[in-house]
Amino acid sequence: MKTVLIALLTVLVAAACSTAPSRSSFHDVAFSCANGESVSVRFFPDEERAVLSRHGQDIELAQQRSASGFIYSNGPNTIRGKGDALTIEIGRMVPIQCQATPTRR
Repeated sequence: MKTVLIALLTVLVAAACSTAPSRSSFHDVAFSCANGESVSVRFFPDEERAVLSRHGQDIELAQQRSASGFIYSNGPNTIRGKGDALTIEIGRMVPIQCQATPTRR
């Protein structure tokens, strides 16, 4: 019995050590906004989060429930969108309307 437990423990430890860390899949989308600025959003669908890059700052946002399109928020900062359209809401500022920039291939 003791030998079986040691063998089982050895197999479990070996399996745990050989498991490679998972890498999150993501996709970056660049946007041009009506106010003249450019922003990008890195979406991490497996982690239900997104990172908005604006003015050299990264703002992490958690995915929220949405009837249509997508919503990510951390409270004072929210992005919402559908298709190529993106709206950035920051505190009480006027929302910023943006469009996805076509990717070059």
